[in-house]
Amino acid sequence: MKLFQIDAFTKEIFKGNPAAVCILEEERSDAWLQSLAKENNLSETAYVLRKGDRYSLRWFTPAKEVPLCGHATLASSFTLFSEGYHPQDTPILFDTLSGELKVSQDGDALKMDFPANYAETFSYDNLARAEEEFKGEIKEVLIYPDEMIFIFKDVNTVLNAAPNMGWISTLATNGVIVSGWLGGDDYDFASRYFAPNLGIPEDPVTGFMHTILTPYWARKKSRNNFKAFQASERTGRLETELRGNRVVLKGNAVKVFETEINF
Repeated sequence: MKLFQIDAFTKEIFKGNPAAVCILEEERSDAWLQSLAKENNLSETAYVLRKGDRYSLRWFTPAKEVPLCGHATLASSFTLFSEGYHPQDTPILFDTLSGELKVSQDGDALKMDFPANYAETFSYDNLARAEEEFKGEIKEVLIYPDEMIFIFKDVNTVLNAAPNMGWISTLATNGVIVSGWLGGDDYDFASRYFAPNLGIPEDPVTGFMHTILTPYWARKKSRNNFKAFQASERTGRLETELRGNRVVLKGNAVKVFETEINF
């Protein structure tokens, strides 16, 4: 079976977020899927299995299966379109743990239609420690199932963040999202995602995170369209739009390599 490595949310190789995309020929056990994800040692390995005119899509980190992953969905869709598995003029329909996901071509980019996710304000009792770790003033603390979110007053705090991963691992089951507003020509808001409990000290670019941040910033800024920048070492860029209870994420991807799996 074919295995592809794709850099997602970028037009440049070795930027954005790398994902492995495995085109399954048959169902495989969860243990096999997890073992290959651990072997790949990327933030996500996506497994695609055609079922009629639709596709089953699952995502595994090196540590566990996750219910939603944006960059690996983008990588999977890019692979299906560019490698001839799916016609380019027809949207792809995925069946996932997060329900149906629809992806379509938009010029040289791809548009992904995801459910919007809404975080809740949280009264965090150790702001001083968090501000010490991040070296900046926290404007708001939010929670979403298995995630903690810090909104910073100054976007530069997000850009320069270097928190202790041992401390980060105690805050949430999955990870910690940080974000700040710029509102400039280059981008509207910046963000980062630290997830040592998922085997990912820092995720390069996180689509799922933007299904939370897009509704948040839409509410704060009374607008629905944003240019987003993920300020990891590899960096990544995407456009986001809130449409009712859905979030549309738009981005590019490039192929790094492909290989065959013979086991």
